[in-house]
Order: sequence, then C-alpha cells, then structure tokens
Amino acid sequence: MEFKKSDELQGSNLGFSHEVPPLLEHVKIIFDQQELEEKEAFLFFTHFQKNGWQTKTGVPIKNWKYILDQWIWDLKKDRRKWKKF
Repeated sequence: MEFKKSDELQGSNLGFSHEVPPLLEHVKIIFDQQELEEKEAFLFFTHFQKNGWQTKTGVPIKNWKYILDQWIWDLKKDRRKWKKF
C-alpha cells in the first residue's frame, strides 16, 4: 500500500522526503537511530535554522538528509579521533 498525501496534508512536512526545513522531531529521530544524543540533534537543527538552511557558501539546502549524513559522519569521526587519547 502506497501512502499518498491527501489534499488537507499538502504542505505538511511529514518527514517522508527531504523537505527543507525539516521538523526538529524528524532530526531527533535520526540522531536517536544513530545512538547519538538529543542535544546533538538540537545543535544541528539550530545551526542550519540560524543560517536559513543554506550551505557555508550561501547555496540553499535542497536535501537536509544528505547534510545530516555528513554532519553525523563528521561527528562520529571526531569522536573516534578523541578516543585514541
């Protein structure tokens, strides 16, 4: 069974795609799935919310999930680096 948005839900961000901006709750779910703290999700969300969901160079973000994957990759990479000490 395929889910289709009804007319009343059009424009609602249900988290089924890469709609920008995402809801904070959707970001928190992904961080939880990656076994990361909720505060990290909040930091990601507020960082891009403050910057108008644009990249460092000012390009509008079209796929927040791609950006989130990069953020989590960097976060985990930094943690691995600190565990060496």
